[in-house]
Amino acid sequence: MNFMTSVFNKDSEILQNVLINIAKYSTGDLIITDDKFNIVYHNLKTVDKGKKLTLYDITSNFLNNNIRINIENFRNSQKNHLFLKLIFNDNNIQNIPMEVHICKIRNKRNKVTGYYVILQDITQEITNKIQKETFIDILSHDLKTPIRANIQILELILNNKFGKLDSNIKSILDEVLNSCRFMNYMTDNLLIKYKNEFNMYELQKQNYSIVKLIKERCEKLMNLLDRKKQTIELIVKGNVKDIEIDVNEIGKVVNSLIINASEQSSVNSKIVIKIENNKDNIDVSFTDYGHGESLGKLNDIFEEYVACSNKFRRVGFSLELYNCRKIVEAHNGIISAKNAQHNGTEITFSLPLK
Repeated sequence: MNFMTSVFNKDSEILQNVLINIAKYSTGDLIITDDKFNIVYHNLKTVDKGKKLTLYDITSNFLNNNIRINIENFRNSQKNHLFLKLIFNDNNIQNIPMEVHICKIRNKRNKVTGYYVILQDITQEITNKIQKETFIDILSHDLKTPIRANIQILELILNNKFGKLDSNIKSILDEVLNSCRFMNYMTDNLLIKYKNEFNMYELQKQNYSIVKLIKERCEKLMNLLDRKKQTIELIVKGNVKDIEIDVNEIGKVVNSLIINASEQSSVNSKIVIKIENNKDNIDVSFTDYGHGESLGKLNDIFEEYVACSNKFRRVGFSLELYNCRKIVEAHNGIISAKNAQHNGTEITFSLPLK
C-alpha cells in the first residue's frame, strides 16, 4: 500500500478509497499507476497481481502502433484526460475492441502523482450497432418494397383500372389499403428514428411551396379521413413564399400531424390547417376537435415513446410526433403544442425562410 500512498501523496485518501471501490464494482478493467506509469493497482484477471508491470506492458497487447506516442504526448500535455478506441489482442485468440480512458491524478498542489486507466470491452456495443444497422437495411428494403407494391396495386384496383368493383369488395379493399398505408407510415417512422440515432440523416433541400405540399398530402389522406367522415379546412393567410425544405421529410411531418389530428378527433369533425408568414418564418398549425391534453402531457408529446393520449395510446403515433420534432429541428425550425380554444389540440411547426 506504500506505493499507492505515494501516488495519492497522503492527501487524497478519500479519493484513493473511492477509486478502489469503483474498481471492485466496475464492469470495465481498472489500472492505477504512479507518475512514471508503474502499475500500483489493477483488477485485470489475466495479469499476475504480484508481478511488477508498467502501463506499457499492458498496452503492448494493443494492435494500434501509435498508442505509446499518444500516451507520451498526453503525459507531456496540460490535458487531464485521454480517450482512445483500440483493438486488444487476447493471447492471439481473438481481437477485442476496447475503449481506453486515461486520467491524471493530481495532488493538492496540482502536481501529477499518477494515472487512472479504465479499459472497457465494447464488443457488445459494436454488435448491437451492427444489428441495428442491419435492421435499418431490412426496414428500408425487405419491408418497405412489398408494402409500397401492395399500395400501388390496391390503388389501381380501387380506381377501377381492372374493371368496376362491387361496393362490398371495394369497402374491404379500402380497409386493406388503409392498413398498408399505416404500415408504410410506421416503417417510415422507425427508419427516421434509427437514422437520427446513427447520424445517417441527410436532408435533400429544394425550394418548394409549402401550400402545394400540404394540399398534395391532404389529397392523399382523404381516404383515411373518409373512414371517420372528417374534413380538412385549409386556411392560407397572406402571400406564403416558397421555402427551402426536404419535400419528402416535411411531407412526412404533414402526414403525421394530419393522422394524429384525425386519431384525436371524433367522427364528423374537421381538422383545421393554417399556413401563414410570420416575419422570417412560415408557421403551419394543425388543429383538431378532440379532447385536448393536460399541460404536462403537451410538454411531453414530442418525446420518444411518450403516448400522446390515454385514449389513443399507441407507441407508433407517439414515435411519429418524436420524428416530427427531429425533422423540423433538422430544418432549424421548432414545433410546439397547445390546447385550442374549443378543447382540441393545436400543433404548430415553424420553419425559417432563410
